Amino acid sequence: MIEVLCIVAALLVGLGVGWLFAAGRGKQVVTEARAGADGVTAEAQKNVAVILAEAESKSRAEASELLEGVDEQARQIVEDNKRTEDRLEKIKKLQEGREKVLTEREATVEKRQEAIDEIRTEAKALRQQAKDARKAQRATLEERAEQTGDELKGILVESAVEQTRSECADRLRNLENEQTDELNKEAKRVMDLIMQRYTGHCVRDRGSSVIPLSNGMESVLNSNPENLNILTEITGVNIIPTEGDEGLRLDTGNGVGREICKRVIARFMDEKSIRNPEALVNSVTSDLEKEIQETGRKAFKVLKIKKAEPEISELVGKLNFRTSYTQNQWRHAVEAAHLAGMMAGELGLEAKVAVRGALLHDIGKALTHEVEGSHALIGAELARKHGETAVVANAIGYHHGEEPLESAYAPLVAAADALSGGRPGARREAVDTYGDRIEELEHIASGFKGVTQVYAVQGGREIRVRVNNERVNEASLAELSQEIALKISDEMVFPGQIRVTVIREFCATEFAN
Repeated sequence: MIEVLCIVAALLVGLGVGWLFAAGRGKQVVTEARAGADGVTAEAQKNVAVILAEAESKSRAEASELLEGVDEQARQIVEDNKRTEDRLEKIKKLQEGREKVLTEREATVEKRQEAIDEIRTEAKALRQQAKDARKAQRATLEERAEQTGDELKGILVESAVEQTRSECADRLRNLENEQTDELNKEAKRVMDLIMQRYTGHCVRDRGSSVIPLSNGMESVLNSNPENLNILTEITGVNIIPTEGDEGLRLDTGNGVGREICKRVIARFMDEKSIRNPEALVNSVTSDLEKEIQETGRKAFKVLKIKKAEPEISELVGKLNFRTSYTQNQWRHAVEAAHLAGMMAGELGLEAKVAVRGALLHDIGKALTHEVEGSHALIGAELARKHGETAVVANAIGYHHGEEPLESAYAPLVAAADALSGGRPGARREAVDTYGDRIEELEHIASGFKGVTQVYAVQGGREIRVRVNNERVNEASLAELSQEIALKISDEMVFPGQIRVTVIREFCATEFAN
């Protein structure tokens, strides 16, 4: 191709040259150009021939080499096919060997399966024989024991349950003793220290619901009965003359209403002639409401804590006209607050929180004549309603165990309440109600299984319960004492606390001849 291109180029050059110089040089130039072109053409032909010869030689060599490569590849393919055939032959033999082994294993497995089936059949027969033997044995045992199997099973289960319960009670008692001994010692130390440090007001409120009338006063009141009617209508207090018209009994659970009646009747007795009794009652009521508010604020001031909302402060003031077993409840609340604050300080807690919870723990008593329910729960609800903290409200609701324990301040308030109400000289009880309470106390404890004797001692602050040692085991004593104490708390109202002591005594008697 190169030579051809060269020839074409030469021709083009020649033509160009002839064209350029044709006009000037004439035929000579044409002749010389033709001669040069012929020379170039001849040379080109020689070059083409040489190139063709070289290309043919080169093509033959390459063809020879290609044929040799093809022969080598064919030889390698033949060898690979032979190796593949050999490998397939080996795989075939190996497969045949595996099939033989599998056949032998299948035969062995079949034999083993047959043996297993025979063993299962024998085992089934043996189980049936054992079942029949157990039935026969059970029948024999039931006949000898003169009881059915279910009855014997029940006896065993009951025995196991009783034994387990006894062991659990022992372990629980041991754990409680181990964990509470130190805590009890610390609690007693703190309470002893606080009671020694605190000197409270021990005078009891001997206020009565009966107002004695001076000589001639009964005739004055009888001559103007509308005055007492107006007083009853405004205060809601039933005013009932006593036998012989020597006094007036105020029948109400409202301490504030009772106080209003006392003050109004005292004015009746002093002035003897009241022109406008309704205005007098309203005036006395207004003065007493101011006094109640002042008394409520005084409690917060004495204890040096933040004032409460007016509604809460009023309830605290009303406690001054409420008593529990002759103990003034306002003084009781302030006293319990002092005790709770000192115990909190001794234990590293925030004293003001404990003081506030103890001061407000009985505010529900100011409304128990108006609202049904426990004074602890009523007080807790009021505290939450009027912005007291959750800790203070829980302490109020917990102090009689009617709300779950949520903080360490709740038991402090309960302990302070018990200390203030249970200390010597804090409370007293009328003879008739005391006798009824002792009788009810002994009756409740006598109703439990295994109890043989019940004695109320220490003025009803402790009961000692004797049980039959054959019906009550030692492990059940703690559980029985808890059940008795819980029932007493649920069914009775009493000042302070009552200790329940359960006594189980084992006596063995024999005679020597």
